[in-house]
Amino acid sequence: MSKRRGIIMTAIGAGVTYLMRNKQARDKLFNTVSGMMKNSNSSNGTSKTRPRVEVK
Repeated sequence: MSKRRGIIMTAIGAGVTYLMRNKQARDKLFNTVSGMMKNSNSSNGTSKTRPRVEVK
């Protein structure tokens, strides 16, 4: 299990490094995710987030 986790962490690290070095890829990813978030909120007419409740 730890070997699989190591491979996953390496892949995530490589992806983060790639996005940090490549502004065009980073902008494309952020625009895609932003568009998906806007579409998911507008498709059903309501926001999927819950209102904040302060606990004292």
